[in-house]
Amino acid sequence: MKKIDEEEIKGSWPSAVEGELEHPEFGLIHFWTGEQRGRIVVRFSFECQTEGESHKVFFIDLSQEGWVLQHISSFQFQNSKLKLIKSQSFREQDDLEQKYRSIIDLFLETRESNSSY
Repeated sequence: MKKIDEEEIKGSWPSAVEGELEHPEFGLIHFWTGEQRGRIVVRFSFECQTEGESHKVFFIDLSQEGWVLQHISSFQFQNSKLKLIKSQSFREQDDLEQKYRSIIDLFLETRESNSSY
């Protein structure tokens, strides 16, 4: 599997807004975000993150009760082009939702207080 670098992801997602937030457990987290058909799309990157997880993109819907993780996709090469491929594993989605819950909560708090995202 070909390694994906940041510039390739930026080229495939030119409308993403970048930012950073400080997480108490994971330290400085860099994120890329955008909205697609009323859904928040966000990717996180931080120092102790596994490479595979750094390619994950979270698709989140907001509701009156909070947020719901609709699905997770991964950047992958197909036919020498970078594409987002939806994860078909419910177990992976549950595991990543549990691991990233505090990061997503912090991101949404930051997003609410900063209207530029």
